[in-house]
Amino acid sequence: MSSSKEKNKRILVVDDETDVLEFLRIYLETMGWEVTAAPTVDQAFEELAARAYFLVITDIAMPEMDGYEFINEVRARGDLCQIAVMTGFGYNPKHTLVKINKTMKFPCLFKPFDTGKVMDAVNGAHESYHSDIS
Repeated sequence: MSSSKEKNKRILVVDDETDVLEFLRIYLETMGWEVTAAPTVDQAFEELAARAYFLVITDIAMPEMDGYEFINEVRARGDLCQIAVMTGFGYNPKHTLVKINKTMKFPCLFKPFDTGKVMDAVNGAHESYHSDIS
């Protein structure tokens, strides 16, 4: 359990779609971030237990557990990372994810990705995570 924070540039991406994992890994590494891609929530929990990540980007629709359950479990385990969610449903202002995002306060990234929005979410998470670390 990563219940303590440390300065880092690590991002954990959780999605059962290998093409999404590969795209985000390559794109974010190109932008200077350290990226671990987890195709299952079990692997994601192993990664979170092994090291601190400033950001976890998780898909909402996954076979083992959905993204909301995953986020709740991450929080229950005491991980202090920032969270962003992603979905393949595309943007629709009436979509449940948009409404939920207003109460969850997690950035929501829509597939196919707008790379500018991905970087805004990553940079914002990095700043928020590190704001109380000297």
